[in-house]
Amino acid sequence: MGNQLLIKSVGIVALGLTLAHAEITINDIDKLVNDIKQERIGLTKQDIAKAKDPFIYLGGKYSRVLAGKSKKRHYRFTLTAIINDRVKLNRKWYSLNQTIHGYKISKVGKNYALLTRGNEKVRVYMRHKKSKNIKLFVK
Repeated sequence: MGNQLLIKSVGIVALGLTLAHAEITINDIDKLVNDIKQERIGLTKQDIAKAKDPFIYLGGKYSRVLAGKSKKRHYRFTLTAIINDRVKLNRKWYSLNQTIHGYKISKVGKNYALLTRGNEKVRVYMRHKKSKNIKLFVK
């Protein structure tokens, strides 16, 4: 009981001190709003043109870094159905040994399709969600 009374009295004293130091008036608030409303003048176009590039590029300037590298394309494959040796990839049907974006469909498994391009191999799996995907295997 004594601890609760002590905590309450300390809280009341702290609240009183906070309110005593918070002497903001309407005039102070109006002054702050007017300061915010004032238009700020930034750099001129000449100053921006003279400004030094703030970024650090590994191996030299940005143009040299990009000049030597070619962009790789990344394809997203979505396998939605498998029927025997046919697969539905990205909303289109493909059979074994057909190509999609340069990848050859080299194997059709129980729940995946194996795509190959050169030495690169990509396995695309069926999604495991409650949907009406078709999985038919007749051999």
